Amino acid sequence: MKSELPLKGKDRLIVALDVPMVDEALRIVEQLDNVSFFKVGWQLFMTGGLPALLQSLRQKQVFVDLKVPGDIANTIAAVVDLCVTMNVTFLTLSESMPRPGIEAARAARDARRSRGPKLLIVPFLSSLDATDLGFVAPGETDLDSFILKRARAALQAGCDGMIVSGRAIQVCREAFPRPAIIVSPGIRPTGASTDDQKRHTTPAEAIRLGADYLVVGRPILKDPDPREAARRIIDEIDAALEPGRSTTRDPRSTESNTDVARPALS
Repeated sequence: MKSELPLKGKDRLIVALDVPMVDEALRIVEQLDNVSFFKVGWQLFMTGGLPALLQSLRQKQVFVDLKVPGDIANTIAAVVDLCVTMNVTFLTLSESMPRPGIEAARAARDARRSRGPKLLIVPFLSSLDATDLGFVAPGETDLDSFILKRARAALQAGCDGMIVSGRAIQVCREAFPRPAIIVSPGIRPTGASTDDQKRHTTPAEAIRLGADYLVVGRPILKDPDPREAARRIIDEIDAALEPGRSTTRDPRSTESNTDVARPALS
């Protein structure tokens, strides 16, 4: 089988286009010519211009972060089918989506013989921490165990990876070896404002803990020179990779993670 080159910093940085207008998002993409991966979410979705934006980004890698909720299989399949058509790389599913919904999403992608979108679950938002666990899941007392339980169930149902931050990166990587994908939000370069992120790491810390991709929004978009801010993060990722460079595959790979990413329940 043809071997794939290890991903570099420029492949691993995902810039969050958390802006209110499609035109503004496209201006940012043009300005960040050293970035190849962008995330779009509900803010741009609600403008009604998401399909046009995705069409404009077809030459980039795109992460659609809508946390698609559970619905009938036909509706879920239609969403995934549109993502395949638009060349979407990553798609998040709601942590509340039942197993049949995840299976329907996976089946819809496989029916198109497509490499993407890779299906990701968000076990626990990075804007929450252990003090919020009782409100999210009454009766749960251990955050790490809760995140692992949700992530394991999603992987077993057909997801390709998870969105986790802080200590949960290492906890999940130890439990779910590659090719399970770990994408980390809550990334804050040293000295940057933490904003509303309760569980956060620097870019280097996240990579060393086991993250494959890092989502960064405000620390880049609010910088006086966004392109330079992105370059610094890319360089920091590359420096963190040097001691033992990862062999993570490109997310568009067709290789299945069924055996590795679906560990037996403890």
